[in-house]
Amino acid sequence: MAFEPLHRSPPLLLVGTDHRSAPLALRERVAYDEDAVEELLVHLLARDEVAEAVVLSTCNRTEIYAVPRDGGDGDRLYRSVLEQTFLSRAPEIEREGRLYVRRDGEAARHLLAVAAGLESMVLGEPEILGQVRHAAELASAVGSAGPVALRLLRSAAEAGRRARGETAIGTGAVSLGYAVVELATNVFRDLGGVRVLVVGAGETARQVVRNLTERGATDVRVANRGRERAEALAADFPTVRLLPLVERHQACRAADLVVTTTSAPRPLFERHQLDHAQSRRASRPLLVVDLGVPRNVDPAVGELDNLFLHSIDSLEGLIERNLRRRRDEVPRVEEIVEQELARFHSWYRALAAEPLVARLQKQAEAIRRRELEAARNRFPAETHDELDRFTRSLVRKLLHNPSSRLRGDAGADQLRRLDLVAELFRLDEPGAEGERAATADEPAAPRDGEARQAGKRESPA
Repeated sequence: MAFEPLHRSPPLLLVGTDHRSAPLALRERVAYDEDAVEELLVHLLARDEVAEAVVLSTCNRTEIYAVPRDGGDGDRLYRSVLEQTFLSRAPEIEREGRLYVRRDGEAARHLLAVAAGLESMVLGEPEILGQVRHAAELASAVGSAGPVALRLLRSAAEAGRRARGETAIGTGAVSLGYAVVELATNVFRDLGGVRVLVVGAGETARQVVRNLTERGATDVRVANRGRERAEALAADFPTVRLLPLVERHQACRAADLVVTTTSAPRPLFERHQLDHAQSRRASRPLLVVDLGVPRNVDPAVGELDNLFLHSIDSLEGLIERNLRRRRDEVPRVEEIVEQELARFHSWYRALAAEPLVARLQKQAEAIRRRELEAARNRFPAETHDELDRFTRSLVRKLLHNPSSRLRGDAGADQLRRLDLVAELFRLDEPGAEGERAATADEPAAPRDGEARQAGKRESPA
């Protein structure tokens, strides 16, 4: 039978750039927002050589996945994708070697590793899995994701889900903002009832506020010397209340968590100031996290009763321990990626069985119909519907196991097995669906009388 040999993985092209291969200034130029992604997918599909396409664009990566049309030229597909995407925005990106190219199985493996968090700037970060799912939704909405891309995206999502559910690749704080949350949840059970004071309004303060509010903190106050930065932060987090820096000591009396993030040359909180604040707090504990450089809090503050002081060094130690734990999980995550990749490959190879199974079932149905029609007059009319149901069920049950085996086990011998089935049932010849039945190769069925006479002759004496 003229089956075309299947590769281990479908033909697939990946062209991309990420935080390892390109600086931020270049990544920004080739990043696509949602509207631009939809427009790009439409333009890619308009190319004769592109059958399917998916765009994954985040702050740290832009990747184009393309499936060629049948018989498409790989080099032509590469130039088409490149010209439509990266070269149109940053012509120098190819010349400077800022792109990576993966093909076939390696392209599929890369996407699964991305979804599992192995390719992220922060190992195991959770946001990328949602971004992969969103890329799948966009491609589906535009209609650029066909069977191969959709199956690959499902495999990637499953690899990401398993990586975070079955390993510790995504556990533990690995940024200052998350580290503050981790410390706070160790002291306070529910961040929804924690009163927070953040001193400073720079990028570190923004990370802290974002992480705390995402984890349920609702009472967050920000004290800063200048109004411009503080108002910009409050614009992004409308529930935040702004205070002048001079009110920080008074605000400490009501706070449960104080986080300092400034670069002030002298401490903003001395021991005696926080000792006075503690005397007004009854027995409530106070967690103070000093992320300032130089330190914003006098180290002697840590000697006060019921006050827990952590410096940036202790948080960086916590982050490093968590990163080591995540790195230890990499082999297990890589194993999950390979398992899901093997399932994807198996699915693709099993596609070769579908045309053959369809022809086998069509042939069986044609024979069933012909034989039923030939025998219908020998049975009462009221039994004809039951005969039809019975013979249909019989054929379905007879073909169930062969069809399942042909579709299921897509190992190295699958193509030989398909050829054997095609030869045995003569599915590779014209009229394979049953039109040849009752020809010279198959004796005509005897009439009833002839059958009875033959039965008598063959019976033992």
